[in-house]
Amino acid sequence: MYQSFETQSQPDAGPNRLVALRTEMLKQGLDGFIVPRTDQYQGEYVAPCDERLAWLTGFTGSAGFCIALTEHAGVFVDGRYRVQVKAETRPPFTPVDWPQTQPAAWIKDQISHGVIGFDPWLHTVAEIETLERDLANSQITLRPSANLIDAIWHNRPPKPCGKVIAHPIEFSGKSHLAKCAEIAADLVKAGDAAAILTMSDSICWLLNIRGSDITHNPVVQSYAILHATGAVDLFVDAAKLVDLGDHLGDQVRTHPVGGFLDRLATLSGQIRIDAQTLPKAAFDALHKASVTLRRDSDPTSLPKACKNDIELATARECHLRDASHMCEFLCWLDAQDPDQTTEIDVAIALENIRRRDPKLLEISFDTIAASGPNAALPHYRVTTATNRTLRRGEVMLVDSGGQYMDGTTDITRTVAIGDQPLAVKQAFTRVLQGVIAISRLRFPTGVTGRQIDAFARLALWSAGQDFAHGTGHGVGHYLCVHEGPQGISPRSAVAFEPGMIVSNEPGFYQEGSFGIRTENLIVVTQSADYEGFLEFETLTYVPIDRRMIIADMLTQEERLWINAYHQTCRDKIEPRLSDETRVWFTQMTEPL
Repeated sequence: MYQSFETQSQPDAGPNRLVALRTEMLKQGLDGFIVPRTDQYQGEYVAPCDERLAWLTGFTGSAGFCIALTEHAGVFVDGRYRVQVKAETRPPFTPVDWPQTQPAAWIKDQISHGVIGFDPWLHTVAEIETLERDLANSQITLRPSANLIDAIWHNRPPKPCGKVIAHPIEFSGKSHLAKCAEIAADLVKAGDAAAILTMSDSICWLLNIRGSDITHNPVVQSYAILHATGAVDLFVDAAKLVDLGDHLGDQVRTHPVGGFLDRLATLSGQIRIDAQTLPKAAFDALHKASVTLRRDSDPTSLPKACKNDIELATARECHLRDASHMCEFLCWLDAQDPDQTTEIDVAIALENIRRRDPKLLEISFDTIAASGPNAALPHYRVTTATNRTLRRGEVMLVDSGGQYMDGTTDITRTVAIGDQPLAVKQAFTRVLQGVIAISRLRFPTGVTGRQIDAFARLALWSAGQDFAHGTGHGVGHYLCVHEGPQGISPRSAVAFEPGMIVSNEPGFYQEGSFGIRTENLIVVTQSADYEGFLEFETLTYVPIDRRMIIADMLTQEERLWINAYHQTCRDKIEPRLSDETRVWFTQMTEPL
């Protein structure tokens, strides 16, 4: 199994670990210490050795941080995790709603003066500058420090050392030499001598390599300096490269990771940095060099996000295969006796079906197999401790994806287990209306995700309902399932461009009762009819549970859309299905 069902949270250990942390704080002359859920490469997902937040607090979500003071300890989480954090932490840890409550405001509410420590490898330049600015008119200061968690975490897991492989041009669509040359040309135009790259997925995309350092994410932890000549200095553990052969060529020079800061100190000229991703430790090293720093976005982020023709062609085929696997799974699920089926059974069955595909290399994240009240947790992870048996009259929410050599998939379907209450069907239909609204959009070039996010919420808002997460995130190509810079959320300020793949996943969650989410992946395309306008092309073609749809709530245009969607499912997916699944599939794609 790619997925583990072991319980990872240890909330009862948190209070004693907090005592140990405070002892270290006292030794270092600190009144507080910040523990983020990140690593020195600033990725969203981290290796077991970097799960410092979970080790300290018990909270296992994929985003958040703790600010530990001598008398208080706040665990900051966003709306996806407000229920989960309460279950996974114990006093004296206190959940804090973020970003509604900002760190500086919370600190100033707890103490009037003091020194707060932070590990400069685990915080970006932008994060620290924002916090320093917000604390500027107080007697509270920040101080870089060695990581205090590492000093008290005994038996800490080892650092990952996954082997690196080449990503073939038949899937990448462009050689790494061509990518380096194109971005280097942009550096020359801007007068930059080099750009600093610290995001693992950026480096993997640029050099057409993939790794296995992070579970479900095919990345290799590394740093890189891309020079205006097109040459690259790659900082990576040499043991990871033994299977790579001569793929990188002479243009890419490899160095130990430990030499990164020393190399930064030797640079000269104008250097491009991304303050949103560059660790503060690297920023401080650059200040020791004879350089001028120019702040801009990671130069690989937009080229990586805008998939080329080869990437799009392989992604389309990948999604069709994955859709057929999902249909086989959903047919299996409908045939099961709920009283004899658990959430873990569901996750195992889905993975086993996907594993039949010879191009599957991993799943793209732990499958969310959530029944009944567990479905109200947007990022629920089933474990042996939380595993529930399915029950008639409840919904089953399944959010999953695959990492294939020709693409990355992400799909959510909410399935009726028996007859459903009216309120559940109404919520399901409103969520569907949000999916349809985004799917049907046509918009001018230059429009951003935050300008269209509300379309996914309008039907819910009309009933006084909403969801506390973004509508969509960018998706990589056999890379991270969460990829920037594009997205659909109130905070997404990047304009859409053709070739960007993004998820479309509104939802509704009734705490303690049920959760609804429907998710397709879509890709930005040029409008065929209107110059200067963009549209979305759907990539995901899996039936949406028509038993949950209240047809009378839909407009004529919405009804036409769902019927056309299911007809396209028939056209594209039915020939790929087994005979048994085709019977189920035909019923699930009947017109409303």
